[in-house]
Amino acid sequence: METFYTAYTKLLDYKTYYFVKKFTAFPEFKDVSPILESYGMHTNFDKACAIAGLTDPLIKEQLLQQAEENMPRAKVVELGNNSFSSKSIAG
Repeated sequence: METFYTAYTKLLDYKTYYFVKKFTAFPEFKDVSPILESYGMHTNFDKACAIAGLTDPLIKEQLLQQAEENMPRAKVVELGNNSFSSKSIAG
């Protein structure tokens, strides 16, 4: 039996939420998927960990780094004047 955690972020209502999930896996059984034991969701990473039951500072540090590395980045789209061929009034 193994215990492992995952973490990721999601933007909801213009706020970044942290999701922390705790799983138990049984690698000795080939066709058994990991079981979700607990999870936490909060705008504060430490509170999300506390809700999920995670207290180990080393695991928390690794998960925070993992979550922030996978955080979606904003995409900048240049809109210059030469992008439009003509202007018209919607009617």
